[in-house]
Order: sequence, then C-alpha cells, then structure tokens
Amino acid sequence: MTAETTPAPAEALPAGRRRPVAVVLASALLVLMGAGGLAYAITTLAITAGVVQRFRAAASGMNPDDVTGFVTVLWTAAGVGTALAVILLGLFVVLALGLRRGSTGARIATWVVCGLGLLAGCGSTVAVAVERSRSSVPGTLGAALSGAYPDGWIGGNVAMAIAQMAGYVVVAVLLLVAPGAFFGRPRQTPAGYAAPPPGYPLIPYGPPPGYRPVPAPSPGYRPTPGFPSPPTDGPGSSPERDPDEEYWSRPTE
Repeated sequence: MTAETTPAPAEALPAGRRRPVAVVLASALLVLMGAGGLAYAITTLAITAGVVQRFRAAASGMNPDDVTGFVTVLWTAAGVGTALAVILLGLFVVLALGLRRGSTGARIATWVVCGLGLLAGCGSTVAVAVERSRSSVPGTLGAALSGAYPDGWIGGNVAMAIAQMAGYVVVAVLLLVAPGAFFGRPRQTPAGYAAPPPGYPLIPYGPPPGYRPVPAPSPGYRPTPGFPSPPTDGPGSSPERDPDEEYWSRPTE
C-alpha cells in the first residue's frame, strides 16, 4: 500500500515571505487589462465587415481608390490589433506570474510596459479626437466612415483608452508602494543571528584556509615543567606532530 503525496503548489513561497496585497492587486489588474484589450480587439474585428459594407454604401459617389484605401486600412488595423492584443495578454500573464513570485525583473519590466502603455493611450486618444474633427465635415470620407460605425462606438473608444491609461497608472503605483523586501532573494543568516543591514557584506563562517585543529590531551596528561611533551594515547604511543613543532620543542644543547 503506497502513501499518497500531495504535490507542492507551483507558486509556493519560501518560509517567512508573504505576498503583499499590492502585488496581488497589481498582477490581477494586469491580467484583467490584457483580457479587456483582447475582448475589445475581437469585437473590433467582428464589426469590421459591417462597417466596411455601410462605408462603401455611404461613399458610393466618391473616389473609388480613396474608398479602397480606407477599407484596406480598416481591415489591416483590425487584424494587427487582434494579433497585438493576443501577444499583450500573454505578456501580461507572464509578468503577473513573475510579480507573484517576487521577481525584480518582472517588476521593472512591468514599469516599462506601463510607461509604454500610457504613451500608446495618449496617442490613440489624440487619433480619435482628430478623426472626430474630420468626420464633422459632411460629404467627406471621414463623415462616411464615422456614420458606418455603430452608435456610441467612437465614444467607447475614448472611454476604453482612458480606462487603459488609468489601469497602467494604478499598476505602476501599486508596485511602487509594494515592499521592496518581497522582491529578490532572501538573505540566509545563521540561526539566532539578526540579518545584517542592507549593503553590509556577509562574511562566510568557518576556519581559515590551512587551519589544523590541535588534538586534545589524553586523560591524566601532566606537562613536564620546562619541557612540554605531546599527549599520549597510551603506553608507548604518541600522536603525529608537525615537524616544525617537533624541531622548535627540542632543548638547545
């Protein structure tokens, strides 16, 4: 009969290390943002066919080459956006797992991603504002494209960009206020001794190189006055001695 063993969890932390609440919230929010971005990209790809159909109907009397160019941009943006959303979701999951393990590299990489995400969010907000300003002129391709989208789609894009930027800021702040001692390897110290302050070099314990312990004297050993003799283990026996010690212990003639 074999005893059943319970496998250890994949994210088990060393004893004495607890995962801070700020790290848990930051990792969960990071994955949620990646999932939200993927859902938005899939929705955009799903409505592109209808948008193209309505756009062609509204721009029937305009330059066909310009209309074809707009359609190509729409399909390219939808496809690239979906592929990028899948990659970002995988990246966010990897970073979240690294944060939960206390990886310093994952913490720094998340800060970099948050900075890039803020820049991308600002750029998309500006692009939507420019598109809305162009769509306000009737009889143009911009107006036809704006009318081809479902009601509230442009405003939803702006809200989505703002929410993403706010999420990046929250994740960066949570990692900033998280205890720095959680990230990195814990210092190993002997039992009963306090950990040294940060920056203090740890000195390895143990005898110096070349050290040989002196054998303890046998029971009943009494040194001779003026001439120390080595301890004996029994009658007629003597332990091994260092040649230098043997030379300097001889009496001078």
